[in-house]
Amino acid sequence: MAVPSGLPPAAPRFSLASAQSLLIAILLCLQLRREHPLPPCPAFRAISIATITFGILMLVYAAVELGGTVLSMLFRLGEPLAASRQITGLGQWLLATAALATGAFYEECLYRAFLPEIPLLLLGRAGSTWIQGHKKPLSAGIEAFCVIVFALSHRYLGMLAVTNALLCGTVLRVCYRKSGGIICGTAAHFCYNMTLLLFSSLAHA
Repeated sequence: MAVPSGLPPAAPRFSLASAQSLLIAILLCLQLRREHPLPPCPAFRAISIATITFGILMLVYAAVELGGTVLSMLFRLGEPLAASRQITGLGQWLLATAALATGAFYEECLYRAFLPEIPLLLLGRAGSTWIQGHKKPLSAGIEAFCVIVFALSHRYLGMLAVTNALLCGTVLRVCYRKSGGIICGTAAHFCYNMTLLLFSSLAHA
């Protein structure tokens, strides 16, 4: 039994589903900004946060892939399966870039912004004395639940990808909280996915 790689099994392509995701992400972003306006993040700070986040994501990926390889050797699971994502031609690269950009934006809007922030807003507005007295553990539970949901959305790729998504989702949520918006996380997320796609494509060239 081989341990699947953290990479998707095929090169991404912008499609009708991608367009729908983009529309949903825009609507979620607008709704959240209406309910919970955030102060702007200075450009230098935003670039620093995005860069640091990207670096941590790459370290997480390397650690998870290394851990998967070690486990496969120890338990005789076989070598991790490297996903085939070779892309040839400018048209395929443009479609893949658009798909990854849309996916990063959609996931940041849904999993890092809308899904955790709306319950946290409702929690903060709750009039119950008990809820207000247990606000910190309830907030931690909401944060953990959202990261787990994001991780499980990658379950079709195998446990290695779920583990990677769990750790990367946590890093990206911290990025959102530090930057006060989705721009830094989207940039780091997109660069991370594009880097993995580039490495995989070159490896299968």
